[in-house]
Amino acid sequence: MTVEALRAKNPGFPIFSVNDPEFMDFGRVIDDFDTTALCETAKAYTKMPEKGVMYVPGMDELEALPVYADVKRILTGENPVQIGNCWGFNTRLGSLEYHRSSEINVAVTDVVLLLAPRTKMIGNDLQKGYIKGFFVPKGTMIEVFATSLHFAPCMVSEEGFICLVILPKGTNYPLEEKHGATKEDKILTAKDKWLITCDSNEAGIARGMYPGIHDEDYNLNI
Repeated sequence: MTVEALRAKNPGFPIFSVNDPEFMDFGRVIDDFDTTALCETAKAYTKMPEKGVMYVPGMDELEALPVYADVKRILTGENPVQIGNCWGFNTRLGSLEYHRSSEINVAVTDVVLLLAPRTKMIGNDLQKGYIKGFFVPKGTMIEVFATSLHFAPCMVSEEGFICLVILPKGTNYPLEEKHGATKEDKILTAKDKWLITCDSNEAGIARGMYPGIHDEDYNLNI
């Protein structure tokens, strides 16, 4: 799949490559890090589900690799880090989240990320017109800035997707205590994870997600 083919299949929705200037507002491509060992290990140890999306914040097989030392030193300045994995079948936006830190992604397969600027949020809400798609070629490592709203990648083939997620240690694990003193606490769903969902996502809202995305629940045509 190419960016041109995705655009043809999704007229009216802005889709770019992470190599295009439009990505500079959302993140950057890290083109001097060898992702071979990470990608090969992820493919060897990832079993695709029958449907839906799977996520683990830390994957032992990835963190046991010699390259883990480089991940910790080069990507996080020697801070504690976890290498997680997100994989499965998805073409929808569904929800968006943000962290206090950047997120590093490695596209093990071709993927599309649906992103929006957190700077355009008013309180816990994002109005229509800010979501863009970015094609990430397999083997590519990117940094998604902390100011970028993001969520599960979209696949570009019926075989599904695999995308590695590198974050500070402890991110996305269950909260240890209940919060609620501020407006932002209402969308805190895990450690360093603030999440809003589409106002049309009745199932997510029923599970307690905040309906803060006032835009279409985009479904990527592949």
